[in-house]
Amino acid sequence: MRRSMEGLYYFIGLVLLVGQWVLPKIIDVGEEEMRDTPVYRGFLLGSWALLIPILILIWTMDRSRPYPVWPFLLAVLYCFRGYMEWKYIRETIRHQVSFILAGVFILFALLMVCILLFGTTNL
Repeated sequence: MRRSMEGLYYFIGLVLLVGQWVLPKIIDVGEEEMRDTPVYRGFLLGSWALLIPILILIWTMDRSRPYPVWPFLLAVLYCFRGYMEWKYIRETIRHQVSFILAGVFILFALLMVCILLFGTTNL
């Protein structure tokens, strides 16, 4: 059980890394970035405010059990990013990458809820 949950956590981390850097290459997102906008400071503060609890949770959680709250919090973080990108840099489609990753993390959270509800004897 412990190995399978750790494997799922590593896979989620891999999806995060690959999605963050590969999806913008697949989807031509454009050149403009959030740092080119007047709301960049608020964007950074909001992102860090959402990221710090996730990091604390990841470092303190028992990796042998499913914790659906942290993929859900990652989805919230990417929804925030997607909204800010959609609102302030509409010329690009960078927000699509953020919303795709948010959807992926919601699916991971639902998978973990299913694992908690239906047991983990088959993993």
